[in-house]
Amino acid sequence: MKYRQQRPTDSTRRSTTRKPTNARDALYRHRKAIAAALGAVIPLLTLIATLPGATNDTFSLIDRFEEKPASTSHDPIPSTHKATPSNQAAPQGIATTAEESPSATTGCYDGNTPTPCGSPHSREVFAKPAGSSCDSSALILYMGGTPDIDLLASGIDVKPFGNAEDQCVVERTSGMPNVSLKDIWTVDNDHNGYKDGGEFRRCLNRQGQPTSCDTDHASEEFFNAPTDVNCGKKYEEFSGRPVDHSIRVSQSSSGGNIVCRAEVQVSTDKLTASIRDLENASLPIKQG
Repeated sequence: MKYRQQRPTDSTRRSTTRKPTNARDALYRHRKAIAAALGAVIPLLTLIATLPGATNDTFSLIDRFEEKPASTSHDPIPSTHKATPSNQAAPQGIATTAEESPSATTGCYDGNTPTPCGSPHSREVFAKPAGSSCDSSALILYMGGTPDIDLLASGIDVKPFGNAEDQCVVERTSGMPNVSLKDIWTVDNDHNGYKDGGEFRRCLNRQGQPTSCDTDHASEEFFNAPTDVNCGKKYEEFSGRPVDHSIRVSQSSSGGNIVCRAEVQVSTDKLTASIRDLENASLPIKQG
C-alpha cells in the first residue's frame, strides 16, 4: 500500500515559519532591563577609574556606556534645543563702545577706542576717588595734587564717564598730551629737575594769555578763591620755600575771588617751569 505524503496547508506553513526578529524592536522591548544593567555597570567602572593605574581607555569605556542610546520610532526624543534666529540681537551687557560699558577699563581712549597713553588720544578715563565727584578736585587728586592748593588750567573738562558710577573722564580743548595724567604732578620724567604736568597749571605769558608752565612764561597763578589770604604765605605753601628775590608776589581780585600770582621781577626774565614744590631746587628762571 502506498502512502501519499500530505502536503502542508497554508495555515500549517504559516505556523511553522519562523518570523525574523527586528533588533530595534528587541531593544525597545528590553529597554528597561538594559537601562538597569547599565545603571549597575557605570558606577563600577567609575570606581575602577579612580583606582591607581586607570588609563584613558577606562574613561573612554565609561563615556561609551554613558552615551544616550539611539532613539527608535517607538520612543521619539523631543528636541530641547531652540533655534536662534541669525538676526537675533546680542545679549545685553556686551558693550560695543567704551562709552556704553559701565565697567570700561580705565586708561586713554581715542574716541571710544582704547589707546596707549603714549600715543595720540582724545581723553583719559580714571577711577573716581572715594568720596569725591567727577570734578576738578577728582582730577587734581588723580594727578597727584592737593585740591585746596593746586589749581587747574582752563579748557579742561572733567565729568562722569558714560553710565559708570565709579569712573570719570577728562578731555582738554587743546588736546591731551601723549602721556597718562596719573600722578603726573609727582614725577620728573623729562629729568629737567622739575615736576611734570606744567601744561595743566595756570601760567601766563607776558601778554597775560594762558600758556603752559613747562614753557617760558611771566607768571603763575597759585591761589584763586573767595577768601582773604596772605599771598606771601600762600606762595610758601605752594612752593615749599620763602619768596625768592627774583619773584614778586601779586594780589588782585577777579569775580569776587582773591587771586595770588608769582611774577618775575624783571620784565625780560622768564620762568621755565612751575614753582610748585620747588623746595631746595633752583628757581626755574631764565634771565633776560
